[in-house]
Amino acid sequence: MAAGTLPLKQNGSGLRPVDLRRDLGRIATLMELCFGETLDLSGRGTMREMQMLSRSSFLQWVVGSVAPAWQFGYVWVEDDRLVGNVSAQPSEADRHAWLIANVAVHPDYRRRGIARALTEAAMQLAAEHGATQTVLQVNHDNAGARQLYDSLGFHLVTSRTSWERVGRFEPQPLALPGVEIRPARSSEWQAIFNFALTHRPEGFTWPQPLRIADWRPSLWRGLGSFLSGRWQELWRAVDPATNTLLGFFRLDMSFGPVDHLGLLTHPDWRDRLDRPLLAAAVRRLHGRSWPIRLDHPASQAEAPLRELGFRPTQTLVWMQKTI
Repeated sequence: MAAGTLPLKQNGSGLRPVDLRRDLGRIATLMELCFGETLDLSGRGTMREMQMLSRSSFLQWVVGSVAPAWQFGYVWVEDDRLVGNVSAQPSEADRHAWLIANVAVHPDYRRRGIARALTEAAMQLAAEHGATQTVLQVNHDNAGARQLYDSLGFHLVTSRTSWERVGRFEPQPLALPGVEIRPARSSEWQAIFNFALTHRPEGFTWPQPLRIADWRPSLWRGLGSFLSGRWQELWRAVDPATNTLLGFFRLDMSFGPVDHLGLLTHPDWRDRLDRPLLAAAVRRLHGRSWPIRLDHPASQAEAPLRELGFRPTQTLVWMQKTI
């Protein structure tokens, strides 16, 4: 029997497909309870938006009628109380890969097999839509969840740590002989994009693909940045003798509440180049009153990140299962 057709028990309890018109607010409340300690400002903002939408009957109707793929999923109900949730969506990078997210169970109802049933339902939903693999993230410290996913046949692919800079000191520039670090010219975006395609870490594009339109300068991108109050800078590290690209960092900036930093170096240069690139990025952002956030492969560049005032906030493990 397909997961989407599983009946509720006679008392209205059990697994059923999510109905955003009536479930949105309760899902937000459950996620805040289960994940509140690990949510960043963006995540908390999303929860507030979900609660706001749930209080408007018109907006509920709009969201329920035109819900994007990421809002597919299931809830678990006990005596008309929503106590479990799972979301699923096809990956933008590969339509045959589905992402499973937001597996949450109320603390009072854990260890009853609800998380397993929700995850299995999401996997079946993905298979029914032609998926050949499912991918999920789990907090590195959540031993119970990792054990569950291991038992369901998921295997570890990669781990990524989120860092936040809490220091306000301005680091000195760190020169590296034979390497020049400077802002990229508008004509150099293609080389940087190709570098990212070649050297991106495993799992880097599961949530979102590397789209050339997000890197190519254009009038529309510039106008969109102006209207949204967000803009982007690319800085490159090159061997000036050969003009060989060795690494780069990307800054996604706004007028608050957070700036985002992305860093990528050639594997042969990683140990030497991470520190100078990070120092250049922090110097560029020095004086801004809100945090800098960086998502980076676990165990990479930890020493220079700590030296420059960053602290780890959480490590997420990427896991995958072939269907």
